[in-house]
Amino acid sequence: MNSLLRQRLVGTLVLVALGVVFWPIIFVQPPEQAPMELKPIPPRPSFATEPLPKPTSPEAKVRAEVPPPEIDEVAQARADEATVLENDEPPESLETLTPAAEVRPPEPRSEPPEPPKLDPAGFPVGWVLQVATVGTEDRAEELTQQLVAKGYPAFTQFIERNGKSLWRVRIGPKLEKAQFREIKEEVDRVIGVESMVIRYTQPR
Repeated sequence: MNSLLRQRLVGTLVLVALGVVFWPIIFVQPPEQAPMELKPIPPRPSFATEPLPKPTSPEAKVRAEVPPPEIDEVAQARADEATVLENDEPPESLETLTPAAEVRPPEPRSEPPEPPKLDPAGFPVGWVLQVATVGTEDRAEELTQQLVAKGYPAFTQFIERNGKSLWRVRIGPKLEKAQFREIKEEVDRVIGVESMVIRYTQPR
């Protein structure tokens, strides 16, 4: 095949290829597309603005159905009065207080201890030694920490009486009053109060 014929053949193939590519663009009419329809923005959804009710915990349900443990209000008021510290000023330090581990334990028993007693509401009857009643939280915490440092399981309990805020300092709880006998004598000697054994009730 001579060069002239080869050039003509190549040219013809190029024209056919170009025709195949450009024919739809030039002679074929594109399909009509439907115009884009813009829909209006939907209205803002409405929702309730009332505050949600406070969820109730299983503990709250139990508290509502189970009566609280019995409290001897007369005995408790007497304990609060007997343990009030003058000007909230107990000794600056309880260094002379005998550590709890060295307080003379009760006499050995020949019989096992009795099982815990239950009150009519079904709560175990426990006891605490009310050591002091003070009018400031800082003083109550200070006294509590001094007792804890000596090995006594002390804690504070906040109350309001006749519109006045008070903090009780207590040791315990224990299931038997007799377990406080030696502790009471030692605490009364050092702090200078008449501590009282009182029924323990957990704050509600």
